[in-house]
Amino acid sequence: TAFDMPTLMGYDPDHPRSLGEVGREGVSVASLEDMERLFHGIPLGDVSTSMTINAPAIYLLSAYIAVGERQGVGPSRLRGTLQNDMLKEYIAQKEWITPIRPSMRIIRDMLVYCTKEMPLWNTVSISGYHIREAGATAVQELAFTLADGIGYVQLGAEAGLDVDQFAPRLSFFFDVHNDFFEEVAKFRAARRIWARVMRERFGAKNPRSWILRTHAQTAGVSLTAQQPLNNVVRVTIQA
Repeated sequence: TAFDMPTLMGYDPDHPRSLGEVGREGVSVASLEDMERLFHGIPLGDVSTSMTINAPAIYLLSAYIAVGERQGVGPSRLRGTLQNDMLKEYIAQKEWITPIRPSMRIIRDMLVYCTKEMPLWNTVSISGYHIREAGATAVQELAFTLADGIGYVQLGAEAGLDVDQFAPRLSFFFDVHNDFFEEVAKFRAARRIWARVMRERFGAKNPRSWILRTHAQTAGVSLTAQQPLNNVVRVTIQA
């Protein structure tokens, strides 16, 4: 589920700043009724939902939980992923509502809640894609993304959670560009570094905590409107 800019920035659709943006690049969800309409006829106990939402993620998750409960599906049965990665917003995408520390406090509280009440839910999708699209190299993308991941694990540890309770539910999101061997090396390095950090820095005992679970998208910045056939080749190589 992609959301429109007013939803991403926490504005009601009738706010003056929302003019011309409502529904333009995603759906408008300004109320529980909006969320119910969005998932009308979709059994939330049978599907996994990914939501590309960050600053107001706690509100969208709450609305999703409420819709599930109205369908008779409790939080413990809901499956899906929130992007909920505010560190990459400050680094690259620039869509925030509050400063860094309050944002991290909210994410910490969500980590605690989801770990205890939503064992099937992925609370944070740690995103390198936006960092790469903003101009980072493959090495910079990897460095910033793993640093952000370490920051979120540290948050959970400081909240008193056992790392093996919540680390298996963290996921990653990377960009894939044209340099075939560099991208292969990037993913291999990411997996090795993450496993080592989780074992040696955070003392994770569960092998599932060592796994870097990731998905990837092909590179938007590598494409051109004027050369669609070139885009086909580029995306094929990236895939």
